[in-house]
Amino acid sequence: MPTPQDREAARRAQRPVKVALGILVCIVVVLVAAGAVAAYRVYELGNHRFVDQAGPFFAVTEDVSVEMLNEETSVRGYVITGDPSTLQPYRQGRKYSSIELALLAKDESFSPAVPSHLAAIRSEVAGLQSYFAREIALVKSGPAGRRLAQQRILAGKSLFDRFRKTSEALIADAAAVIQKSHREQRSTLVMWWIVLGVAGFVAAAIAAGLYKRVPKRLYELFREERMARRDAQQSADAARALAHVREAVVLLDPNGDARYWNPTAATQFGLAPGDRTSPTLTRVMGEFHHDGDNPGARPVTVEGRELWLTAVETDFEEGRVVVFRNVSDDVRLERLRSEFVATAAHELRTPLAAVYGAVRTLRQQERAIAADVRDQFLLMIEDESERLRLVMDQLLVSAQIDSADLHLHRQQVDAVAMCESLVGSADARKPTGIELAVERPAGPVSLYADPDRLRQVLANLIDNAIKYSPGGGRVEVRVHANGRYGEITVEDEGLGIPAHEQQRIFEKFYRLDPSMTKGVGGSGLGLYISRELVRQMGGTLSVESRYGSGSTFTVSLPLA
Repeated sequence: MPTPQDREAARRAQRPVKVALGILVCIVVVLVAAGAVAAYRVYELGNHRFVDQAGPFFAVTEDVSVEMLNEETSVRGYVITGDPSTLQPYRQGRKYSSIELALLAKDESFSPAVPSHLAAIRSEVAGLQSYFAREIALVKSGPAGRRLAQQRILAGKSLFDRFRKTSEALIADAAAVIQKSHREQRSTLVMWWIVLGVAGFVAAAIAAGLYKRVPKRLYELFREERMARRDAQQSADAARALAHVREAVVLLDPNGDARYWNPTAATQFGLAPGDRTSPTLTRVMGEFHHDGDNPGARPVTVEGRELWLTAVETDFEEGRVVVFRNVSDDVRLERLRSEFVATAAHELRTPLAAVYGAVRTLRQQERAIAADVRDQFLLMIEDESERLRLVMDQLLVSAQIDSADLHLHRQQVDAVAMCESLVGSADARKPTGIELAVERPAGPVSLYADPDRLRQVLANLIDNAIKYSPGGGRVEVRVHANGRYGEITVEDEGLGIPAHEQQRIFEKFYRLDPSMTKGVGGSGLGLYISRELVRQMGGTLSVESRYGSGSTFTVSLPLA
């Protein structure tokens, strides 16, 4: 218990400390105020230069480029196809480009170079508009005019390239304003740092002078108590930290007996209170020592399970500490990634090779290509490009799911109509030997879901049913209500899924046949994406299957 003398000494020591703290508080307030003023000035300059001037100027200039690109694409499509409906983007671009040029004229005063560049871009736009009008008139005049218009397409590209260069010059004007704004902000920050540095130095000097005068008796009275409390706290923190780390930590004495282990090591190696070692720990240590100092993960068998472990030993005077880390998940993920890279390379290389070959054939000029053959090549390019798009969409949606950046728009969805539409689309491209059917319920079934994402899930399940039925068979889609939920099942008579694989097929990058020995390709993302989409819509995706006898996938979602 503190004595009256101790309490009086503590009070005397606290007085200069309180004064020092008061002065420090005042200095901090001044520093905060100075920082707030400087930050506000930086904000005002940046907001004025970029948000109010350069930002909108950038956006409108880019919009003009986009509208002119739409006009150029639309006119070129009309010249090639002769279809008047392709001119709709041209008419819209002609309308909006004039509006956007007028908006640019309002901001031409914030940089001296803008008026001349704006006049140039107006001239280029007028030239392009005149060229577009002539092309349209030539196509409308008849076949001869259309051929002449097709011959003049390169002239239009030259005009559009000049327009793009002029547009880039206009954007550079806005960039110059931004650079000037950055320089002003930088000078403001430098001034801010100088003020804060001087004030901080003054504060540190005052604090050092004040604390130097605090009686040493304060530290002598409480030093031992503070050190003992710190040591006890550190020991408690270390024990709590070791109790919650995922790695297995074992403290061994010089004889190799275990003196301490954390709960992870107790569970992993079967160590109980009072044990000095365990057969599992002895065997694992022996395996690591047998391999010498070769670093890296090693497979070991623990209670009948194969685990990949890494071990790090640290020697000290009273023994050594061994830290085992379970990297089984990392090894498995690395294997899945390797398989995915090989699969993705195959999935992307095959359509790219087909597209490349078709384009090279179409571009050859040694002999004329018949119209029907050219149409077949173009259809091939379209199909393979769609295949590439599907692979890239899967990668994009997977990344959105992993980053929690996927936004759903749930609404009432007619499940029967959606299934019939998807089956109809699949029926047009299914291989021979596959029979597609939809079993309609007695009444309507409306689900509360995102229609686009639900369509993506069902399309993937139907495509999988067809893909994994290489020998043909019936693929049936059934819709029915089950209490407060609606269920859509996709049943096939294909290869089926082994029982021990039926949960792993929903893992990312996992494929039943990674080496494609059965000729069934895929990225290994479809079922992972489907399960996550259904889960985020408040439902479940499950599977029932017998290997060699087909599979049944069931989507369950709340009724609307």
